[in-house]
Amino acid sequence: MSFDTLYQSRAPVTPPQALAELGVVVLLRDVVTDDGVPIPAGTEGTIVGIWADGEAYEVEFDEPVAGNATVRADALRAV
Repeated sequence: MSFDTLYQSRAPVTPPQALAELGVVVLLRDVVTDDGVPIPAGTEGTIVGIWADGEAYEVEFDEPVAGNATVRADALRAV
């Protein structure tokens, strides 16, 4: 079997679904706001900016602390 045949028979790889701007997300681990205030895992926020093609997101939180944090994609899950 040639490499070309093997490549063509392989199932296509679909990239992970990117989170959308203004989408609601939940933190999977604790983060710190841009002002240095801790935000606990499980807190919901809204995406207000997307960095490096979805590698990180600017997330705005209202509760328990109001503030913004830059959060890596692997620390977020869509609600």
